[in-house]
Amino acid sequence: MLDKLKIFGDGATANLVNALNRLPRNSAETTRTNVINYILYAAGLLAVVMIVVSGLKMTTSAGDAGAVSKAKSTLIYSIIGLILVILAYAIVNFVIAKVS
Repeated sequence: MLDKLKIFGDGATANLVNALNRLPRNSAETTRTNVINYILYAAGLLAVVMIVVSGLKMTTSAGDAGAVSKAKSTLIYSIIGLILVILAYAIVNFVIAKVS
């Protein structure tokens, strides 16, 4: 039983190489597409969070005109950012589909 627990015993290197060879491999294009999509998802999530934060700021402003103005500008910029993220997602995926 102890011989099976050896890390670098006889044949362990070959078993490790065989295990690594069975792992799925992605092409560079697939990896690049996945990374770009994750970045765009994160940016979209950040824009939605900022929309919620601006709504909370507007709600808790207690009638302060300056706070309401800041919350409105945050809301406007968050919506613009969300629109840009959606457009960027569409453009990037369209270009990658045409190039690949």
